[in-house]
Amino acid sequence: MDFKALVEHYDTLPKSELIEKIVEKNAKLLSQDNEIERQNDEIKRLDDVNESHQKLNGQLTEELKKLREKGSDV
Repeated sequence: MDFKALVEHYDTLPKSELIEKIVEKNAKLLSQDNEIERQNDEIKRLDDVNESHQKLNGQLTEELKKLREKGSDV
């Protein structure tokens, strides 16, 4: 993006139009920030689910090992 050309373009705009463009950009940025926050929350939730799954998988593996040991004792 050519920022120099963008600034030059903004210099030619009337104040009201420039304010309108800035407000639109800020609204878009806020929307993007909200989406990033939502996705971060979802990543945290998925990490928690994964951690729970790993813990449960470890417990089930231990139970399976115990059952196999009991089966070989018989």
